[in-house]
Amino acid sequence: MIWSRFIGLSALALLAACSNDDKSVAAGSLETENSIAIRVTNADGTVAAKANVIIHEADYLSEIHKASTVQSEGSPSGDVIVSVDIATNYTKTPVTDTNGILYLDFPPTGQYMVEVISAKDTDQKGANAFEVPAEVPDSTMIVPVQLGNSISVSGNVQTDKENTWVMIRGMQYAAKVNPDGSFSFPSIPASDFEIVLVYPTENAKGTLENVIIGSTTLHTGHDQKAMTLVDTTMTSSGKEVPPDTATTPKDTATVDTVKKDTVPEDTLVHFMFEDFEDALDDEGSIKKWYTSHSDDATAELEIVNTDSDRKGFVAHFQCTNDSNYNWALMGQYLEGGPIDMSAIDSVVFWARGTVKNYISFSFDIIQRDEEANTTTSAKSWTHIVLSEKWTRYSFTPADMIDAENNSGGNVGWDAVKDGVTNISIFGGAGGEFWIDDIEIFGLDKFTPKSE
Repeated sequence: MIWSRFIGLSALALLAACSNDDKSVAAGSLETENSIAIRVTNADGTVAAKANVIIHEADYLSEIHKASTVQSEGSPSGDVIVSVDIATNYTKTPVTDTNGILYLDFPPTGQYMVEVISAKDTDQKGANAFEVPAEVPDSTMIVPVQLGNSISVSGNVQTDKENTWVMIRGMQYAAKVNPDGSFSFPSIPASDFEIVLVYPTENAKGTLENVIIGSTTLHTGHDQKAMTLVDTTMTSSGKEVPPDTATTPKDTATVDTVKKDTVPEDTLVHFMFEDFEDALDDEGSIKKWYTSHSDDATAELEIVNTDSDRKGFVAHFQCTNDSNYNWALMGQYLEGGPIDMSAIDSVVFWARGTVKNYISFSFDIIQRDEEANTTTSAKSWTHIVLSEKWTRYSFTPADMIDAENNSGGNVGWDAVKDGVTNISIFGGAGGEFWIDDIEIFGLDKFTPKSE
């Protein structure tokens, strides 16, 4: 199954992105109506100018062509990969402008995957998916993409076929399977993709066509290790199954997974930190979560049943905030005292919302000195742009904002990871969001350091 992040429509006259430091994203008007705006930010929330944009249809697989001529001596001839991105067909220059935005004329109705590569560091990559509706909206459709450290993925293939490829659906990445069955992608965006095993065969016209004979799902942050792809057209004896009886994995890119209240199975140890199913006491009050805000902001939190669009209970947070220096959050004191979280692999959650700019997920150290009647705090956080539709998000410690960017009390992951006392989710510059199923990978529970 493809865990794609399909972006909803936002009818906005102004695209505003704010942070609390000198590197803040300058507000830029969306001057082009009836278009798609690919909005790209760096990991710290600043604009990513002149970044390269690549767009493919969601079910796209790289094309395999036969080499028409013998290549130079020492270079193999045979099959070659050809990848043509559609961005060049719908915009003259497929790079973001000085505000980190690329305007794109509407392609045909369908689902698409966009990848962005930083102009300053090609290992800084980001990806997202979006859907073009049958009826083109009157306003600009915004597709946010955030850059981050790329990941490497390798693995092995179980097949008796000599010429196979491993590809990432919806993107240009393709790796030829080595004679020993190994393959690798040294640098791809950290996102959720379907990885497929492809066997190219000739059609009646003598050109090569991709036949999918195996697939698996790559989950953000969890699969930076070896994986195995199995040729499903083989029997246990190793003989190939006739084409008419072979089981070829179906493309499930368009399947709606919103009503499911689970995340894909993963071999990494993990636990559900909060699913909000037991978040209320017998009187209907919220048990563990609290709200906090600055003097000139507001914050409201409720636990609501959303069986109509997501199974069970979720948290609904609303806030107002008219200044970059104000803040509003929902948070939880972790039971038992400071917790060593240095072994965390990643955090996964479901959310949707209409907040201004982004929400911020924060790990905090809050210390209270009763004698001095003072409270000190430090945090490590990451910023996440939300879709208006339920979407599965994830981040790793590598995605936390660097300590050099100390806006809002950020001190970096290394400074808080071994003694976290609170988890907070900031509501950005105002708006509302819903959140559900916050899951922690890399730990089987939160264990206080005092135990």
